[in-house]
This record gives sequence, C-alpha cells and structure tokens, in this order.
Amino acid sequence: MYYSVDRIEGDFAVLQDEHGSIRDVNLKDLPENIKESDILKFDGNIYIIDEERTVQVKENSEKRFKKLFII
Repeated sequence: MYYSVDRIEGDFAVLQDEHGSIRDVNLKDLPENIKESDILKFDGNIYIIDEERTVQVKENSEKRFKKLFII
C-alpha cells in the first residue's frame, strides 16, 4: 500500500492512501527524513520512502499546475 504524506502535525504525520483514506502515524514509526508530499510504501511492517514515485508525483503535479496558466 502506498501513502502520501499530506502534512506533519506535532509528533504525527497525516498520511493519505491511494483511496483517499486518512491515517495519523507517529513520526517515530516513519523514516527520519520524511517531508510533506513524500510517497511512502508500507510493506506490512515498516514505511519506506519511495523516492522514484515521489519524484514522479511531484513532476506530474508541476505539469498540471503549469497547464493551468497556459493560454
């Protein structure tokens, strides 16, 4: 299952899964260097940052944003 880091609030990260469900996860259970918009893979035991998927999502978001301003 994949999750996007929606935001970090205090000692918790708010994660959104592929279906739009939200969950709060204690930061101590996540990789130290997570940041908002990172994509995490949960393998049943641990969360791992999926660097490749994170880059893809960011690039796609930037492309969509730029299309909004093209006349």
